[in-house]
Amino acid sequence: MLSPLLFFSSHSANMPPPNRRKKQAGTGPGGNCTGCVICSEENGCSTCQQRLFLFIRREGIRQYGKCVHDCPSGYFGVRGQEFNRCKKCGATCESCFSQDFCIRCKRRFYLYKGKCLPTCPLGTAAQPSTRECQEKSPSQKKGRRDGRPRKDRRLDRTLDVRPRQ
Repeated sequence: MLSPLLFFSSHSANMPPPNRRKKQAGTGPGGNCTGCVICSEENGCSTCQQRLFLFIRREGIRQYGKCVHDCPSGYFGVRGQEFNRCKKCGATCESCFSQDFCIRCKRRFYLYKGKCLPTCPLGTAAQPSTRECQEKSPSQKKGRRDGRPRKDRRLDRTLDVRPRQ
């Protein structure tokens, strides 16, 4: 008869160590482990294959990792020596190319030279449909707000040459 201790030892030799069990590929609450090198059921991916980006989605105090080819809207991809990851765009950006260069702005902001501004700078006009500041044409800059050309000031200063009575 085998002792229970000997039976337990032979059984545990076939099981991976406790710290390795979590790293087996499987399906976690954050989605599947496609593209993962290291994945856990609790947190999803923690390491991705070489060309993929690690996108970490947070829900309260929990976070779930997922390996993606392209970062979702509101995030941009950063390639690193160790791993690639998705980073969140600035607070006013809806979509961005990098932390300092927005492509599309959130509501109530206008895109101007890669920045999201609450109002457009002088010499530009806000385009509500695209949420962008567009340069005014030279005729718009010199004209009046109603679109009619401004009177020449020299004509306004002409002298009244009628004889006095």
